[in-house]
Amino acid sequence: MKVILKKIGKLEIIIFVSGSVVMVLELIGSRIVAPYLGTSIFVWASLIGIILGALSLGYYLGGRFSKTNPNLQFLGRTLLLAGLSILLITLIQKPVLTLAMQLGVKTGSVVATLGLFTIPSIIMGIVSPYAIRLKTDTVEHAGGVAGNLYALSTIGSIAGTFLAGFYLIPTFGSQQILFGLSITLILVSLLANKNIFSFLILLLAFNLLGFSSLTDSKFVYESESAYNHIIVKDGVDKSGRQVRALYLATELHSIIYKDSTELASKYHQNYALDTLFKPDIATALSLGGGAYVAPQDFLRRFPDAKMTVVEIDPEVTAVARDFFGLKSNPRLTIRHEDGRIFLNNNQEKFDVIYGDAFASYYSIPFQLTTAEAVKKMHDALTDDGILILNVISGLDGDRAKFLNAEYLTIKQYFPQIYLFPVDFRDEANFDKIQNIVLIATKNSNRLSKEEMLNLANANQVPYVNNLWEQQPNIKPTDRILTDDFAPVDYYISKFL
Repeated sequence: MKVILKKIGKLEIIIFVSGSVVMVLELIGSRIVAPYLGTSIFVWASLIGIILGALSLGYYLGGRFSKTNPNLQFLGRTLLLAGLSILLITLIQKPVLTLAMQLGVKTGSVVATLGLFTIPSIIMGIVSPYAIRLKTDTVEHAGGVAGNLYALSTIGSIAGTFLAGFYLIPTFGSQQILFGLSITLILVSLLANKNIFSFLILLLAFNLLGFSSLTDSKFVYESESAYNHIIVKDGVDKSGRQVRALYLATELHSIIYKDSTELASKYHQNYALDTLFKPDIATALSLGGGAYVAPQDFLRRFPDAKMTVVEIDPEVTAVARDFFGLKSNPRLTIRHEDGRIFLNNNQEKFDVIYGDAFASYYSIPFQLTTAEAVKKMHDALTDDGILILNVISGLDGDRAKFLNAEYLTIKQYFPQIYLFPVDFRDEANFDKIQNIVLIATKNSNRLSKEEMLNLANANQVPYVNNLWEQQPNIKPTDRILTDDFAPVDYYISKFL
């Protein structure tokens, strides 16, 4: 390390900054793609794989270019070109991502990454081998020079990773960060190649940055948090009523009527079945908050009950307060942490657990779907407690793979499971994607539909009629989900 820091010159600064920019670009790439394609494992695999491939090609080209008359001016032009290519992302991202969205999450992720990040990554890959050649004066020194500069580049990458994750992404918008990366590379290029063209491009980047900062969002609210791209949007539903919706990345997470506390979401309405299976509810846990539609309805329905909501993103909670009517309530406890971490450390008992946490494109975070997580939920319930889980799936066929796997997993601990599809229950529509409210009970006695109707109040009768009386079509290949094996994104991709 002392050798690396002994003399910091132009090349060392260039290498460090380049390493930082590459990692910031890769991390911000996920936020750029998320509003169109989500943040599934397919998006991350595309970003990591394609950017690594592009860097490899850049390393090869950098080695080839360094053989012929290596000079600092060429490196400066390379950095300028890299800055321009990142600036170009801000101009082409919408059409590229709109096209990618039409191709589905798998193909779309590959196309989006190729279209937006390949060229900048190739150009950035040229920098390190070229700088090593400039720094190397003899063959004997080549190994030491390469080791020092690659170490410096890696340190830069580490710095960029923490800078992006802990400061840039939670603080600035994706566009602003892209402009910042572009401006940084153009400024660094001036260390190696000062010319009027570089200054003109720098001026253009600053002007575009200022313009983007002044541009108003077309939504009621739009921002980036450490976890989500958050959008609040007003509109009109099919009946003509005014509604307000919360989107996280590409998905609609919550919707309310602007003129009423009546539930606008069908699957939230089905939560009213809770007292059919557990009449005396005093405590509840909600894994996932979103716009806090269900928790607020719960507090209205049970004026003496208490609820704990575990929502990973404090910015989402803030949005719920500002735009969805969430108010402080002594009966409401909010915990900002991952739901699985909460379950791992929980010592409380609840009468009902509502599972409504989603990650990307209809997928429940895998760590909340596994047998280990279900065991934690089972243990967190009172002796006659119930689990109510919102699942997005088909009822049969390939589009039911996640439902089947989750059903098998829950069945390990809960003797009775009831399925309430909110839209389609006829054989002709078994493969249609919909919300399915899954209710699992610790009570081993199974209620028939007739018994449910006899017990149900007038409000519950329509939701009891949603009961799917068939058992899931479990196939020999369907497996229980575990912390070791939970391909949730893959199963969800079957209907994307």
